[in-house]
Amino acid sequence: MNSLFIKRILIAFIIVFPSIAIFGEEQTIYLRNGQILRGEVIQQTAMSMQIRTADGKTRQLNKTEIQKVTYKEPSAKELKEAEEKLKQQAQNEKPIEIIPEQKTEAPKKADFSLDPTKRHDIEFFAGLGYGYYKPNSENFLIDAQNRLNIAFGSRPSITEKPSYKAGLSDQFGLNYTFKKFSGSLSGSHFRGTTTTNFLSLNSGSEFNTIGGTYPEKQSSLRTDISYLAFSNNRFDLRPTLGYSQFWGNTDDKSTSIKAFSSSGLYLYGQYFFDINEQLKGPSAGLKATIRIGERIENRIELHSLQLNGTQDLTIHATVFPDSGSPIYGEFAQSISWKAKGVYFDYKFVYKLTPVFSIWAGIASYDWKYSLDRYSLEQRYAFEAPASSTDFAIFQGLVQEQIVKGATSTSKSNAIQFGVMYRLDLGRSNISSDTK
Repeated sequence: MNSLFIKRILIAFIIVFPSIAIFGEEQTIYLRNGQILRGEVIQQTAMSMQIRTADGKTRQLNKTEIQKVTYKEPSAKELKEAEEKLKQQAQNEKPIEIIPEQKTEAPKKADFSLDPTKRHDIEFFAGLGYGYYKPNSENFLIDAQNRLNIAFGSRPSITEKPSYKAGLSDQFGLNYTFKKFSGSLSGSHFRGTTTTNFLSLNSGSEFNTIGGTYPEKQSSLRTDISYLAFSNNRFDLRPTLGYSQFWGNTDDKSTSIKAFSSSGLYLYGQYFFDINEQLKGPSAGLKATIRIGERIENRIELHSLQLNGTQDLTIHATVFPDSGSPIYGEFAQSISWKAKGVYFDYKFVYKLTPVFSIWAGIASYDWKYSLDRYSLEQRYAFEAPASSTDFAIFQGLVQEQIVKGATSTSKSNAIQFGVMYRLDLGRSNISSDTK
């Protein structure tokens, strides 16, 4: 009975402690990779084996790595073959290439900031629009003639206010900026169509009507220099000095004249007006920039103009009476005058990129003339005899004094849309220095 009890205890011990080995001798373990180990098995399970080698180190092995286990010591041949096999495996094994983790860089945000005191760039701009050119060219001729008629006892003409139709306009130019100094060169064209009508009362029931529609155009070229007197994050202010030149042209080939009496139309004809004007002079003013955020700029310019120049007008008249041959006439008006006025320009600029922008704006010229010298020459008119030289000189002096009271104005304005490109010279220089 005692032996049966002992057997049961041994069986229970083995079941409860299956991982405890009861072997204490050294064994030889052959691994599948060719390595040969010699040591004492100190613990094993169904999946692993733990051994202690001769140098006292403990090593854990998975049984899937083990080819066989024996108590027999390995021969010298086996040890040599195992060593060669391990060397061959080491040569065949490729080193594991560690690929560095590539960090994804966030896209760089465009830098719209610009220090006005450190700028070195050229800015090009151009725009198209629609607007008016409103000179007082033909109306001034009638106004001057009315003053002469009144002075010499004739009846003045009755004039209607001219009507104006808008036309194409354009603007272009460049601004060069170096730190606080800036210079600009710009040009513009204003075009329009004018309609005028006049009524002239003759003796009795006779009267004349004159009217037509014709194109007019103004061209300008201006340059200026400015200095950045004040600047902060939102506002720049630049006093400016400049010089401007203007060319005006009226090419009228449609004005007609009709003469009526109590019996009806008795005369009609054609008047061709050719008017050319040139004005030039200095200007002084201010340029301001108001920034809203990093993309929006409001650019405002206001300049005072002091101009002087001339206007030459030539009229070619052809009149057809109800009977008889046509009669031809030619008149020439020459004016020398001064003008004072203002130039206003506003641009709303939106930056699409740090160097490319779009803009919408208003441009306007407005001035008033004062007469210096005036002459009206009747070269030939309806076969009238020419006046004597002395009388012509006297007549010219009288005309000039009478007409000096007449006033005239000129206005041009347009709404325009355009583009703008900035070439950063400072950044280009930095790049070339670092190469």
